Amino acid sequence: MLSYKNFARRIGSRLRRTPLPSLIINLLLMLRWGCRINPFARIEYPFSLRLGQGVRIGRSTILCRGSGQWPVVLGDRVFLHDGAIVDALDGFVSIGNDTTVNPYCVLYGTGGLSIGARCGIATHTVIVAAEHGIAAPDIPIMRQPMSAEGIRIADDVWIGAGCRILDGVSLERGCVAAAGAVVTKSFAAGSVIGGVPARLIKLRQGFSE
Repeated sequence: MLSYKNFARRIGSRLRRTPLPSLIINLLLMLRWGCRINPFARIEYPFSLRLGQGVRIGRSTILCRGSGQWPVVLGDRVFLHDGAIVDALDGFVSIGNDTTVNPYCVLYGTGGLSIGARCGIATHTVIVAAEHGIAAPDIPIMRQPMSAEGIRIADDVWIGAGCRILDGVSLERGCVAAAGAVVTKSFAAGSVIGGVPARLIKLRQGFSE
């Protein structure tokens, strides 16, 4: 039987997630931060979302549960297209100025996900800052401890359509990930990478090893 305390706790949790209908929440956020948000965007824990000037949010999903005062931070003029999902989970997601997240991308911030300024993240990219453990054969994988080292993507990085970027990776300034790449390790500035798993194809002109 559901006790009064448990009932009150559930109601309180629900109100923190979505204290008002989406249309009203999105209007309040637009007025507070001076940005543009689709009326039907789904934003949970909206008062834990920090937005820069000129941000545009399409009909996407943002879940701001996580660590710190601002689990999700979108810098100035960030453009989050329709269908994108940004979920801080137990960590954070920070996206720098003038970065575009295209339709149907998924960004998970368990171990911390930092994306720099002027980046382009193409459609259907998945970035997951955590990984399930598989060491114990007698324990279901979903119950094994997770590792969460975090992911760092520097300024001016272009991530092609359908890329997968896994936990522990750093992509330095000016990297280019070809469409469909599965990135399992870090790469130096100016690297052009591709494949499964991703490998170095070449360095862009003007960058050195």
